[in-house]
Amino acid sequence: MKKALLVFFVATMLVMQLSAGGGGEKKTTVNFWGHVNSAWNESHKGMVERFNNSQSEIEVVPTFFPYDDFEAKIHTSLLSNARGADLYEIWGGWALDFVAGNSLSAVPLDLVSVVEGDCYEPVLGALRGKDGKLYGIPIEFNNEYGAMLVNKPEFQRLGIEYPTTWDEVVDVAKKTTVRRGDTFVMRGMEFTNDDQLTTTFLSMILSQGGQYWVNNRLKFTTPEAERAFQILLDWVLVDQITNTDAATEALGDEMDGKDMLAWNQVMMVPRGPWVISVIDEDYGKKYGVDFDYVKFPFFSNIQAFPAETGWSMCVPKKSKVSAEAWTYVRWLFQPENLMRHNVNCAQLPARKTIAQNPSLVRQMPYAEPLLDILQYGKFIGPFNTEVLKLTMRDIFVSMCNRDGRYANVSAALSALETRCNTDLKL
Repeated sequence: MKKALLVFFVATMLVMQLSAGGGGEKKTTVNFWGHVNSAWNESHKGMVERFNNSQSEIEVVPTFFPYDDFEAKIHTSLLSNARGADLYEIWGGWALDFVAGNSLSAVPLDLVSVVEGDCYEPVLGALRGKDGKLYGIPIEFNNEYGAMLVNKPEFQRLGIEYPTTWDEVVDVAKKTTVRRGDTFVMRGMEFTNDDQLTTTFLSMILSQGGQYWVNNRLKFTTPEAERAFQILLDWVLVDQITNTDAATEALGDEMDGKDMLAWNQVMMVPRGPWVISVIDEDYGKKYGVDFDYVKFPFFSNIQAFPAETGWSMCVPKKSKVSAEAWTYVRWLFQPENLMRHNVNCAQLPARKTIAQNPSLVRQMPYAEPLLDILQYGKFIGPFNTEVLKLTMRDIFVSMCNRDGRYANVSAALSALETRCNTDLKL
């Protein structure tokens, strides 16, 4: 009886020790915050589970918040004494404020050399402080230029090859546009949503050898900017390949070219690759069947385009477990782990090692048009891009409406320059 009780006691203690993490040692908890995105969340959960199971010292716990609430929640937790996380996935545009506010911890030195040696320029721009240090690890290359969705069934029906040069794109757009009065049956090309309008405009400036960021201010009163803006304006007013419905959201909240493609109402839509999963999830339209994703050419002889710093992993200074948080980031940033996450999330890779890995294209064939141009990406600039995008949209729509606010393109660009620099306090 005593022997049986002893065996029971030992077995009970063993179970208690195992439930506590083995040997009675409790794992250090790292709270990780991100935003709600079904594909990304599932990937993060899977990566966290693999990491947690791979070692016995750290337990990463992910929590995801609705996107519309996430930025405010991060601001509150990082820029005040409010309780927050130990690790955040932060949009590059937001990181500018947090880096300037001295809210983030610097990337450990052993990671810095790897990041700087293997990452593309734009992915680091918003993460670098005035002291030259990095305050985050990029997870993706956020790109809105260099490729376009094409309406595969319509191209096949019309017997038209996909265009490969700038002039061919414009020619196809004009020839395939179909209107009934003021109503578009088929738009040749849609480009007027905030992201695409601004990115195309800036890329056209850079492709001519011009610059829009001069002496720490935005500069749009240049021949390159005027030529670019006039061409975009002519696409709407002269060539009439589309109108400003996407810019003004006349078709619905956030409805733009990707939705028009799903509705079979547009031939070509320059967009970033992230919309491919949206078209699939929202409309059931399949890449390679209902649409293809092909190169969108550069305007002139210089290959250059602007890109914002995308989603990045950042550790707050006030975290009491920053070393453990960086341990997880270090693990996630390993090529085999990060490529798995990039593929799961349909993200272009921030690391050159991954972009150059042949297995990436096998798993993400739609990334192929972009991989060989990532090297030409330039950091868009250290400013709030939303201010530029919204001001650009307002002035472009005004010019398309011919409402008389601006006498000509030169006046419109002068207003764009002045308003942006004033609002950004540059």
